Amino acid sequence: MHIDKAHLEQFLRTKIELETLTDAQIARILHVGMSTVAHWRHKFHIKPADKFKRKFQEKYGPDALKHFARLVRQGATLQTIGCYFGFSREYARQVYNKLYQGSFRAQQRHQAQARRRTSPKTPRASTPAGDSGKARRHTSLPSHM
Repeated sequence: MHIDKAHLEQFLRTKIELETLTDAQIARILHVGMSTVAHWRHKFHIKPADKFKRKFQEKYGPDALKHFARLVRQGATLQTIGCYFGFSREYARQVYNKLYQGSFRAQQRHQAQARRRTSPKTPRASTPAGDSGKARRHTSLPSHM
């Protein structure tokens, strides 16, 4: 039996990269063993599917990724995001890291800096001349008392 390698590679890439199917799911479709699919995947240098997004949507709803992204864009805290979905702040941090491959804290810092750059500067309160912000000394009482 002759297998068209180009067609097989295209099929595997579609099923793994776009549909995020596992080796087991592809093996069931093709009526072959999982090890056969794994062998083909390695031969074509295709990484296994990242199933996290699909499983997250299965558990929290089809719009869960959109809602998570919206909350992040709006500057919600990890605690707020966790409460929205019904999980802990720590799991919200792990989800963020998995989805965005970066630190939530670094992203928040970046957003804060961007807001500071775009917001109009407000004048700072001035101090009396010669006062460099140090505490004032009361001069109404003699210093020798």
